[in-house]
Amino acid sequence: MDTPTFLKRALKFQAELQRNSFPNASSLAEACDCSRSTAMRTIDRLRYEFGFPIEYNESERGFYLTRADFSFASLPAGQDELVALILLGELVALIDDDSLALACNALWARCTNGRSDLSCDLTHIANRFSSETTSIAKLADINLVQLLLYAHRGQPLKLTYRSPWRHEHDREYYGTFERLHYSDGILYGMLDEHTGRQIVLNISFIKSLQEVDTLPECAEEQKSSEKTEPYWLEGFGVWSGTKPLSISIVINAPASRYYSEQIWHAEQVDEWHGDNLRRTFPGIPSPELSRRILSLGRFVGSVEPPEVLKLIEEDVSRLTALIADRD
Repeated sequence: MDTPTFLKRALKFQAELQRNSFPNASSLAEACDCSRSTAMRTIDRLRYEFGFPIEYNESERGFYLTRADFSFASLPAGQDELVALILLGELVALIDDDSLALACNALWARCTNGRSDLSCDLTHIANRFSSETTSIAKLADINLVQLLLYAHRGQPLKLTYRSPWRHEHDREYYGTFERLHYSDGILYGMLDEHTGRQIVLNISFIKSLQEVDTLPECAEEQKSSEKTEPYWLEGFGVWSGTKPLSISIVINAPASRYYSEQIWHAEQVDEWHGDNLRRTFPGIPSPELSRRILSLGRFVGSVEPPEVLKLIEEDVSRLTALIADRD
């Protein structure tokens, strides 16, 4: 949750209201170095969640206080903060530490003090909630902290790696981790190979990893002079060192209404054509993307560009062959 930055924006907006300067989303965004949509969400939270008596003045193009006697008390915990505590309560349950659990419950009690609608302790309310925490446990299992230390130190490493999508046999890589990226439950690492090439590895496909003192020398003809610009793509567990394509998918009704509520990518753009939805976002042809599109089944109207269609065609051909063999 973005409580610290939210409070920063809230205090800035409060100060401008007290000065009668008619702040708006644009001026708040500029003052706090955030997007206009983020600034607008801050204003909406203050107005509807925290009860700030403000209205918009069309002629001044900004907000003003409708009550001159309004007192700016310290902001109580809002919806985002309470949800964060519920999530924290579940994570604390995975850790055998009574003191941490007590501290979490105490923080909940302080945040909900005087709230008759929340007059129950965190343990009881959390018992009515569950979430998928295996991804978090997985990060602990693969020793994320150690991998981050390797990346920070630039530690030379030897990896035994095998991707079920690309490799029939184990492969060995030598290099240093440049960055790690967690997306859709998958941890990726950008490895600077000893040849100078940058490659992206799914950390869960690493069979063994060991520290080495130095990286092996490679023949001059093996050395790569190209450094790929890293493109970080959220969604479908995709992180690529290549420039993303513009992926466009038409989802036909009635499934279009259901999928319109889902966020597939932070930069997705949705357009309605009658009852059908066209969703566009940056991405690369990948097994994850193919599976997502195939999950739409008969409701897929069209897919672009051709590179993605080719990948899907290969998957469909294999499924068709499997069905034919059974018949």
